[in-house]
Amino acid sequence: MIRLAVFSILFSITCALSAQNRMSSAEVSYLYNADHEFLIDYRLAQQDDQVKVYLRFTLNSGLVKIGDYNIRYDLRNNYISEKKTGASVRLDSSNIIGNAFREFFYAFEFEKKNDENLVVIEVENIIKGKNYFLDIPIATNPAFLNTPFLIFDKNGNLPVFTRHINKGSAVRIKNVFKNEGSFEINGKVNNRPVAMPPFDETKLTPPTLVRIDTVYGTNHNELFVFNTEGFYTINESSAKDNSIGILIADKFFPNYGDYKQMSQPLIYISTSAEFNNMRESTDVRKEFENFVVNTINDDPLVATEFVKYYYRRVKNAGFFFTTTQEGWKTDKGMLYQIFGNPRQVFRNETSELWVYAFENGGRMRFTFDIKPGDGSVKEFSLIRGKKYRDIWMAAVTRWRNGQVIE
Repeated sequence: MIRLAVFSILFSITCALSAQNRMSSAEVSYLYNADHEFLIDYRLAQQDDQVKVYLRFTLNSGLVKIGDYNIRYDLRNNYISEKKTGASVRLDSSNIIGNAFREFFYAFEFEKKNDENLVVIEVENIIKGKNYFLDIPIATNPAFLNTPFLIFDKNGNLPVFTRHINKGSAVRIKNVFKNEGSFEINGKVNNRPVAMPPFDETKLTPPTLVRIDTVYGTNHNELFVFNTEGFYTINESSAKDNSIGILIADKFFPNYGDYKQMSQPLIYISTSAEFNNMRESTDVRKEFENFVVNTINDDPLVATEFVKYYYRRVKNAGFFFTTTQEGWKTDKGMLYQIFGNPRQVFRNETSELWVYAFENGGRMRFTFDIKPGDGSVKEFSLIRGKKYRDIWMAAVTRWRNGQVIE
């Protein structure tokens, strides 16, 4: 309750601020908007005080071009530190290490000082005069350790920016600061349960750990292929605490290859009986179509719109929220699946706040604790409460009536 009160105060303060000099007052919901004018993501490697950051900047609208933007960064002590005068460093063509269709990849490197624990990326849309911010922690939370190595694409040129790798894809693991190193790769079966609704405070029993039999080894920049689905941790052989995790998904993810998989995300809007019928049926396609037609709407246009929008969210959740499991199964993915894009997002070292605005003028706030998962993957654990029951049930009812919630 104390944490919730603190975030309520934070929210009130941030609404009143006109400047965005502190990251705690920066509104970053654009990061979860698949229709935003641009998409941005990062990967960071760190060896002691030496830090290297890779950025992927994607033009996501035909109305913008790369010349419309200035991209800068500065270094700060923490989330409430003011931006220092003259601290900005502009990224230009000399920082570009690759490009694809409307995608630009940047890299920059620096030596961290004791009072520099947070990288703040500032993206300025020159035409609109609007600024967007991206926070990249270096050492703001001791629970998360950055590694000197990253997973790169099969050519070894660019880091893997997705939060998953499709089974059968070739990658390379590289120490970005020195051309050497060996790595141990361990996997486990991805059997974590789907997120419970926000009002359900039931403490779930952790699933039994099922390890994938083979322990792999690979060397720096050696081509490696993941052939088995699961969640894998990659450890540096000489420093086992240096660990990164990655989900290995089927070749279709974040899309779906069959009706059995497509039926799984319906768990959020189906009854236990309806879901079990789809899960246990020998003709999953028939049960899936029966659910859509008989429960959602028998109007083909409404049914088609439901499938289009519901599974577009499943796909987007895969890109935005995948951690140690598929994005739609996580606490963040569960809320995003039902309520859509949060209106506002604020975060600091240990927590993240989502704010939704509803048609009746009300607002609902959801708070996530940021916790370390396997392989230093950040897990966002929703603080649940019975107060969310009515708004959740109302939203589920709307989905079951064929109404898309935007």
